[in-house]
Amino acid sequence: MSVAAPARGRSIVRYFSVYGDPQIPKPGSHSWMVPWLALSAHTGRPMRLNGGGHQVRDMVHVEDIAHATILALVADQAAGQTINIGTGIPTSVRRIAELVAAHYPRAAFVETPMPEGDPRGGYADTRRAADLLGWRPAVTLTEGVDRYVNWLRTTPGAIPDWFTAAPTASMAA
Repeated sequence: MSVAAPARGRSIVRYFSVYGDPQIPKPGSHSWMVPWLALSAHTGRPMRLNGGGHQVRDMVHVEDIAHATILALVADQAAGQTINIGTGIPTSVRRIAELVAAHYPRAAFVETPMPEGDPRGGYADTRRAADLLGWRPAVTLTEGVDRYVNWLRTTPGAIPDWFTAAPTASMAA
């Protein structure tokens, strides 16, 4: 995303794995791990761990993304810079599933083959965000998962019809 600021140039902010309510995944996608896993557990479906869930993501809460973006708009030293916005922490998909499962005592995991296009993952080098923006993420993954699950539990209609429909060949792949 390119963020324009008057008279000082542009900052480019690179978001890593953004999550938070009211995020709902797209059918057939391989990202948005917190919503996919939480929706699965919430509806009694097993949480799919593609490739065993060993790939990593740098999970950054949407509130932290908003804060960093605002700072990039006003920080003169950020002009002309590309800045990674993430936590700098590699978290396995399995760990994310374990955090979700803590809210659902009957949650189950199922290991599935790694689909084509599912990235092995990575994490952000966040030094520029700290140095140029004075920014560090504030919402921990545990807190963010807690918030997301609470949102699911308290929001009627949060789960889209397509998610609870019988799986199609593309959704089952």
